[in-house]
Amino acid sequence: MTEHQARAAATALAEAVHGVRALAARLDPPARVAVPAGPRAGLLAALAERLGVPLAVGPAAPDGESGVFERIVGERLGPALGRSELDDLPDGPDEITGIADRVAAASFDRFRTDHDAVAPDGARLPVYTAGDPDAPAVLIASASGMPAELCFRWLELLGGEYRVVTWETRGLFADEPDFDKLEWDTEAQAEDVFAVMDHLGIRSAHLLGFCGGSVIALAAARRSPERIDSLSLWHGAYELGPQSPKLDHHRNIQALMAMAAEDRATATAVHAVFLGTMLGGTPPDLAHLVLYPFATPELFYRYCRVNGAITDIDVNPLLVGVDHPTLVVTSEDDTTANPLGSAEVARRLPNATLSVEPTGDHISLFKLGGRLGELALNFLREHPGGQAAPR
Repeated sequence: MTEHQARAAATALAEAVHGVRALAARLDPPARVAVPAGPRAGLLAALAERLGVPLAVGPAAPDGESGVFERIVGERLGPALGRSELDDLPDGPDEITGIADRVAAASFDRFRTDHDAVAPDGARLPVYTAGDPDAPAVLIASASGMPAELCFRWLELLGGEYRVVTWETRGLFADEPDFDKLEWDTEAQAEDVFAVMDHLGIRSAHLLGFCGGSVIALAAARRSPERIDSLSLWHGAYELGPQSPKLDHHRNIQALMAMAAEDRATATAVHAVFLGTMLGGTPPDLAHLVLYPFATPELFYRYCRVNGAITDIDVNPLLVGVDHPTLVVTSEDDTTANPLGSAEVARRLPNATLSVEPTGDHISLFKLGGRLGELALNFLREHPGGQAAPR
């Protein structure tokens, strides 16, 4: 075993630790990570401390006492923590500090802007950017309530040719003690698009909408069409009226979110049921991100407020007058949002092109599975746009 292999194993562990930072920060008490006393426990504790990730490193919890999110954190760290190469890592705090610092510098956090955008009602929006600031701008309205880090691969891909920007949903990521004073309807979330653009001095942009972000994208294009050059809508879940094509999963989630959005007591009561519904379809390698908004009943309540406004709104009025070049993407086997909804949206938009992939769903969207990246880049190249505001 070489020192290089040992450092690579320690780097993989540091990356896994850093990856659970957002989820771990929401858990109280800190998630317990079962590691027998010894060098590995010391290494994990040192990396967590340097990276600012609250973890309780120690013996395993008694049977049945490990919580859902402790298991999620443990499953995320387990493969890296179990590598035998860690036994040969050179001793010394400087070595561990250097590994942690290099991982932090290369992480998704490097895309975070120094200051948050601020919406008209005061909501703070953490913003992430990649690519040349002078390149045409591409904005990603991601799945509402989900960490921006799910867009990591998209920022890396599109950042090679564009100024690509995304942001995190109001009320769930920045410290917002006055959440109840904020707006959370679709109109407010569409306004966030322009708050981010103004924050960065972007006059116009291509706008991608992922999942519920597709509804936000449509609302933004309807609200200020002159600032949106083109649209692409990916695996959107649309409310199209009484005969709206929906899958059972979509209907069940919509009903649970409507209940939880009523008040905090109801959200607390249905929290575990909703979490169980989400656990079944979430791959372990993304669970620490996808399940972030379900870490606490309060986060879950906020998630349901901002998402319920999107899933419940009738999008029919949003389709009127939106004549931008538009790419609509779905798949034949999406089990969350009915592909027929995307097909109907594409049919109703006068300049839309529909792409129905043979496989893929909401999770593969974030993994850039299949030819999704190729689809996005080809469309962007055919419809150039995105301008900086006059300086």
